[in-house]
Amino acid sequence: MTALNKRLKELYGARLEAEISKRGEIQIITLYFEALCDEYALENEQILKACTALLKSVIFDPLLENNQFKADDTEIEKHNLVDLIDSQLNDKRYYASLRLKQVMCKNEAYGVYEFGEREAALAITTKDLYTAWVEMLTSAKVEIFLVGNSGEQACREMLSSAFSNIIRRNIVKCDTQVIRDALEVKTIEERLPINQAKLGLGFRAGIATPDADVAAMQLASTVLGGSPHSKLFLNVREKLSLCYYCYARYERQKGLLIIESGIEEQNYEKAKAEILHQLDELKAGNFTDDDLNFAALSLQNSYTELNDTLGGIAGWYLGQALLNTNLSPAQAAEEVMSLGRDDIIKAASKIKLDTVYLLAATKEG
Repeated sequence: MTALNKRLKELYGARLEAEISKRGEIQIITLYFEALCDEYALENEQILKACTALLKSVIFDPLLENNQFKADDTEIEKHNLVDLIDSQLNDKRYYASLRLKQVMCKNEAYGVYEFGEREAALAITTKDLYTAWVEMLTSAKVEIFLVGNSGEQACREMLSSAFSNIIRRNIVKCDTQVIRDALEVKTIEERLPINQAKLGLGFRAGIATPDADVAAMQLASTVLGGSPHSKLFLNVREKLSLCYYCYARYERQKGLLIIESGIEEQNYEKAKAEILHQLDELKAGNFTDDDLNFAALSLQNSYTELNDTLGGIAGWYLGQALLNTNLSPAQAAEEVMSLGRDDIIKAASKIKLDTVYLLAATKEG
């Protein structure tokens, strides 16, 4: 790590990072760098080419001993991974969100935590790690993004050359199982030593990518609970003071609508009833033109903000690549602005409650 960081400093403080994420039921490993454009180098150095070479070496030529990762390195990273898995309990809001999805999708790949289970992490061997690395190179679907104003050809040639030495086979299909209906409502209660209870409601939205009405469902979710002008915020939080926060989030690839809130436990039934009431109001079309306009502008602003960061741009087009589409943020914003009241009501009518999850304080005695 010392040598790697020294090299990054030489490249004008370039960043080299690795991330794990999940889109729908697709596990994603992202390795990327951010660096100064060549035109701003003091001595005309080819920074982009040098960073690409460094990234290439990390992916294709890691430090190995006898066709295995080094034991000391493996143990350090196992320790880091276990700490990361354990840390989910430190943020009760995040933990409640994670548990809601795990309970709701218990028998689906979506319910698997992207960082895995503690016991599985502890059991990893250097041989396991090597096998996983080889499997990634040979069978993972690969998407390469360059966000910048030059250097595409050099990056393309360097990485294409690296992959040409790999026998690629059995490329994984990046599919997500979509369950469109809720057969029964599950109610789960969990208790931990906390001060503020967390209430989560999981719904089957009945709409998921690549359905034509995904944008309408996204807008319906925003009208319901996606901005400070939303029905949940104005009624459940502001008017009735039944929660500290309350918002809705639409998982478009999986076809889920998730509503999360922080409450006092004694307000559990009232808060749940009012959240469901506001959803019924949405389905009935009981929202104003201002509600619709504010939600559309909020979404439009979110799409516009994607262009503010390199990661935002790359992340957007990663999502497009996974869907085999090529919609720009501006086109997505235009689509949202073209939607009307009937589109929202039609989309919202498909939402069905699946799971109620309550995380509350441990009872005394």
